[in-house]
Amino acid sequence: MNEIVALSFIMPIMDTCFLFFEFNFFRLYGDKIGSKFLKYGILTVCFLVFAFVMTIYSLNSLYFVYFQYAVPITIFFVDGRKRGYFVFGLAVIAMLVALIANRMFSVKLFGTILLGFIGVLLFCELIQLLPRLKLFTKYVIAMIFINIIIPIGSEYSRNLISTKQLANTFLPLLVGSILITLFVYAYVKAMQKREAEIQKLKYEASHDELTTLLNYRTFSNYVTQIVADKSSVYTIIMIDLDNFKRVNDKFGHLEGNRLLKKFSIKLNNFFGDKLATQASVFRFGGEEFCLVFKNVPEETAYKLIWKFERSLTDENYLTTDGQQVAISFSGGVASTDQETNIHEAIRKADAAVYLAKSNGRAQIVCPDQADS
Repeated sequence: MNEIVALSFIMPIMDTCFLFFEFNFFRLYGDKIGSKFLKYGILTVCFLVFAFVMTIYSLNSLYFVYFQYAVPITIFFVDGRKRGYFVFGLAVIAMLVALIANRMFSVKLFGTILLGFIGVLLFCELIQLLPRLKLFTKYVIAMIFINIIIPIGSEYSRNLISTKQLANTFLPLLVGSILITLFVYAYVKAMQKREAEIQKLKYEASHDELTTLLNYRTFSNYVTQIVADKSSVYTIIMIDLDNFKRVNDKFGHLEGNRLLKKFSIKLNNFFGDKLATQASVFRFGGEEFCLVFKNVPEETAYKLIWKFERSLTDENYLTTDGQQVAISFSGGVASTDQETNIHEAIRKADAAVYLAKSNGRAQIVCPDQADS
């Protein structure tokens, strides 16, 4: 009875408690602890103590070590190979210390244990090569096979367990393994849901709801981050749609919003294709937009925005009732240099927009570049 309770509930719950600690430690505090050495140092100490206690309990209560692979396997599949390999190594050390403390150490026995851990790790790697199986399915196969088949096979081969006793050991191990996997599955699903909600909130906080472009708050944060960056050159392009108020007055605000969305998609797609990793596109407010280019020459940005301006004339905007509306914008370009910081570049680009509007609209003004 003691064996059934230990294998079905006590050891699985202890394993699960440590796994929850490990999961939450790295997710809640991993980023706050800057030193990787300190993070893995804490994991090392905690896991060695846990694994030592589990091994001693298993040896003294059940006369055999059970579930010694459960935590390393779970971390391998849930947290990735790197941390999994690390914990597998720690498990070997914990087993060694426990054997010495229990006066059971021998080179032959420790060699067998070491080979066992290597075999389990190889088994996990082989399962990872099965492309059609989902990750959690691979994890379940590894848990069931390794936590049940290996210990029973080892006990039976060394006559530590009889045929009649197989069911009494097999069923508790099965229940315990299922219990661990169910707890881990529930936790992973809950964390995935929570992370999805967090990502959704972050997206909503950083993006404009109408156009899906980055919003003004994100722009302000971005500028704050790069203000001290003296090693890079930033080119700013400010854009203001021409005569947008007339569109709203003539066709209504809903139609104006549809135009803004279409323009935003074109703008984002154009610069996403040309400069995917170097361009950030923001909705500055109303019908105003801002583009920030990192390490893109001012001349290149100037030519690209003119190219985009001309591409708009190839396809007029169609309202819901089929009326054509020409889209144009006025723009201003400025960049940072040794004398001009990011805030001054934004002010210069903004002033250039108003100069473009006063000169007749549908123009792009850059004091340092001639019209092309």
